[in-house]
Amino acid sequence: MNFSTLKDTYLRKLGFVRLSLYRSWDYPVAATEAEFSPATDMRYQHQLIGRDGTRLYVCSWIHEPGYMLTTAQHVSSLAHVVAELDSDDVVTLQNHIEAFFLLHGGGVHPNDPGSKHQLMLS
Repeated sequence: MNFSTLKDTYLRKLGFVRLSLYRSWDYPVAATEAEFSPATDMRYQHQLIGRDGTRLYVCSWIHEPGYMLTTAQHVSSLAHVVAELDSDDVVTLQNHIEAFFLLHGGGVHPNDPGSKHQLMLS
């Protein structure tokens, strides 16, 4: 098992679902990716959302240690950044995830009938 596989396993255990390997052609044409993001990363979305409807994403660096927790899949502003970790320490990452959901009223499943923030299929 290589290190990136370990990171993937840890993120899945923490409630994240892999979205994609970031490639420049995946990014919206009219927008620009923030320069503080490494060129290659794996993007994940947490299975839960904040009670206030805020989503949590994580960018997992592929060629270096660390993660960036964000409120947007495509980061275009520092305002989207929740935390940036320069190591692969899972305990620190878990503490930031817990703090995020505490700040946003707890975590709820998007399709939970009790949640007012349900996903709509188009």
